[in-house]
Parts: sequence; structure tokens; C-alpha cells
Amino acid sequence: MNIVSGSLFRSRIDKDFDDRTAKFHTSVPEDLRIFEDDLNNTIAHDIMLHEAGIIPKKELKMILSSLAEIRKEWLAGEVEISAKYEDVHEYIESKVIEKIGIEAGGMMHAGRSRNDQVVTDMKLRLRVDLLELAEATLKLIDTLHRRAADHAETHMILYTHGQHAQTGTFGAYLSNYADIITRNFERIMETYKRVNTNSLGAGPVGGTSIPINRKRTTELLGFGGIHENSIDATSSRDWALETAAVCAILMADMSRIAADVLEWCSVEFGYLELADQYSSSSSIMPQKKNPSTMELLRGKTSESYSGLFELLTMVKGVPTGYYQDLQETKLTLWRLIDNTLTCTEEMNGMLATLKVKPEKMWRQVDGSFVLATELAETLVTDAKLSFRESYKVAADLVNLTISRGSTLNTLSTIDVENSIEKLYKKKIMIPQSLVDKSTDPKLSLLRRKSLGSPHPDEVRRMVKENSIVALQNWKELNTKKALIAQALENLSKLVEHYQHN
Repeated sequence: MNIVSGSLFRSRIDKDFDDRTAKFHTSVPEDLRIFEDDLNNTIAHDIMLHEAGIIPKKELKMILSSLAEIRKEWLAGEVEISAKYEDVHEYIESKVIEKIGIEAGGMMHAGRSRNDQVVTDMKLRLRVDLLELAEATLKLIDTLHRRAADHAETHMILYTHGQHAQTGTFGAYLSNYADIITRNFERIMETYKRVNTNSLGAGPVGGTSIPINRKRTTELLGFGGIHENSIDATSSRDWALETAAVCAILMADMSRIAADVLEWCSVEFGYLELADQYSSSSSIMPQKKNPSTMELLRGKTSESYSGLFELLTMVKGVPTGYYQDLQETKLTLWRLIDNTLTCTEEMNGMLATLKVKPEKMWRQVDGSFVLATELAETLVTDAKLSFRESYKVAADLVNLTISRGSTLNTLSTIDVENSIEKLYKKKIMIPQSLVDKSTDPKLSLLRRKSLGSPHPDEVRRMVKENSIVALQNWKELNTKKALIAQALENLSKLVEHYQHN
């Protein structure tokens, strides 16, 4: 048995890297995440090579047995990879050759380059990560729907420009974010389609003369299709950029939730209170209960933004073809998706356990000037003023009540009639019922029945209909997870077949 000493890949070069350059050059730390993916990649590739007549059955069995031994060592925590290996690909191939010799082990890499190998490994891992993130978003959506239904009648102020705008409900607010996170789920699944394509067999950049079968490895690894063009398959990273972008968008949306919750947890608002398990206390101020987990989530949003910018910067000046710059995309990508997944899971936990204080929310609604819009719209429908006329009347009445130190619910019919006459020289009889219904926040909410409004029935309808969409999304997710699991199970059975026959 002939054993190869030194690096497998440095036959053209006389000298090895010195220690510092070896550590600088190696990608082993970030490659550990794709260790098992590389084993599966190699197994599928070598079974395909056997079926294509490139690797004889005897040698295939030797390769598969050695790969099984390496997997067992990995799962037992016995694998240690030093910086003398450029990556896990070199480590695994070297270990196979150590175990069975270069005559048999040297066959395993035929028709494959590290360039198409590493992209395939990354996609194998990333597609699982994306489905895990998609599942976390669906759990968050379920929580938002459940809590929105619970608070379909919990009155609260809706804001624009940080100022009181209209009356709404906390249920409508939560339903709004259920819709937003649903779009994030859809973006993740769209990205998944482009990640779930097979680059294996593209070679370094220009294919291979060895008669490989790319359709077969696509089937064995459970990919949804082939990343066809050999140049594109090895040198593009737009699928990584897209992953980073969907992570950044999801984090941006959750950061907005965090901003709201943090403000509403303050003593001045007192609308909400974060559960103890997501709060911290002060080292010196005994009265403090800090919503620190939500603060951290808002802060970690910057990590997603910076990761996206890192990846964009890495690829912006790289010419077409593979360059070592692209090695750096892995570390950023893993950090990005882990951060986003953790934050999504934490957000779900915080919203599921969030304490809502309806009485504090109602206190701001009752007597608020937010009903000025309702008054203006009622004058349009009941008093037949144009909207701009009624708008000016409502504004005049707001000023009147402010000057009195009172609120809109103290207005009389005389106040409204006098304002109309003052502004437009019109005498219009205004019944007290018109004033009452347009300045009552509960009646105001119930009168607003436009599609998608905060009316409790609309909130319940949206939650019900969108929960059906969420169930369909769960089915889509589970189908994709099952396809991957089935492909890997079939690959494992095929390995057993070759090992025992």
C-alpha cells in the first residue's frame, strides 16, 4: 500500500506553508460545519463514478468503508484537524488514502474539483439551515396569530410620527407583524430554491472530460435541480448574498418589533412587560427590570447588516472564476444565519410570554384627540360636507377643546354647528347622536369596517385566513425537509448495499 506524505494538493510546489501562513490559509475552523456534508458529497460522487465505470466495485467498497470509519470518528468527537490541512476536503481525502492507499483512495476525487466540492457542501448545509430558519419564522407567525386573536378587542393608540394617530387594537398590531413575517418566510423559501441546486461535477470552472453523471448526484443528494453552467456553478455566490439579504430583512422587521416593545415596556407607557426569563436587573438599582433580551436582539440586527455588507464587498471585485477570496464567504454566512435563527427563536419566546396591560392602553385611548379623524369622516357621511371642509371643522374643534382644557368627547352640537357656520357661513343642524358616535372610541373602532382595518371582526378574519396560509406553509416546509431526509436515507441504504454485496 502506497501512502502519500505531505499535502495532497501541493505536488507542483516544492515548499510547504510555514506555520503562520498555514493558519492564515486554512479554512478548517469554518469547514467543521460542513464535515458530514463533505462525507455525503463524496459518497454520492463516488457511487456515481462507480455506476459510470470509473471506480471498480472493490475500490468503491474500500472507499465507502473508510468514509464510514471517518464519520464514526467524527461523531465520537475524535477528529482533530490541524492547520496543515487547507480544508476538511483535504483532510478527508488524506485520511481515506492513509487507510486504503493511493491506488484505491486516489480514485475518489476523479471528475471533481475542490471548487465544485465546496460549493456543493455549502449548499447542502445552507439548505438545512434555511429550512430551520423558515421553521422558526412559522413558529413566530403562529405565536403572533394566537396572541392577535386574544387581543382583537384590546384597544390601543396607533401612531404615526410618534404621535397619536388613530384608535386600533393590539391584535391588529400583532396581525400586522404576522403578515410581515409571512413575507419573510416566503423570501426564505424562494432563496431555498436557488440554494437547493447541485454544483457538483462543474469541475474547477470548465467541467471535466471524465464521463460523470450530474443528474445522478443531484438525485442521490436530494437537490431540486442542477446548477448547470460550470462557470456559474463554481464562481457565483449570489445565492449566499440572497441568504444574507433575507436574514437582514427579517432582522430589520424584528428590530422594529423590538423598538415598539422596548418603548411600550417603559414606565411612561406601561403597555407591556417582558417575562422574567427574558429580563435582567441592575447591579446597583434594585427597582430595575430591564427588557435586556429585546435590547440585545435590536443590537444584533447590526450583525446581519454588516454580514450582508461583508459578503457584497467580498465578491464585488472578484473576476469570473474561482478565487480564494470566496473562501471567506463561509464564515460570514454561518455567523449570519446562526444569529438570525437565534434572534427569531428569542423573539418568539418573548412574544409568547409577553404580559399585556389593556387598562394602560385604554387609558391613552379614552379622551384622546385621535378621534378627530372619525369626527371629520362622520361629518362627510352624515352632514354631507366635503372631506376638506369637514377636516377644517374637526381641526377647529380640536383647537377649541384644547383652549378649554377638555377633550373631544365634551363637544356639543352647538360647538360643531358654530364651527361650520364660522368657517363656511353654513347653517347645518347637527344631532347630538352624530357627535356622540364620532367621539366614542369604542363606537369609532366598530364603525371602521374597511378591509384590513383594526375592527375586531377584521382582525379575527385576517388571523383565521392567514392561519390557513400558515398551515399550507407548514406543509411546504415539512415536504422539503422530508425530501432531504429521504434522499440521505436512500444514500445510506445504498452505502450499506455496496458494503455488504
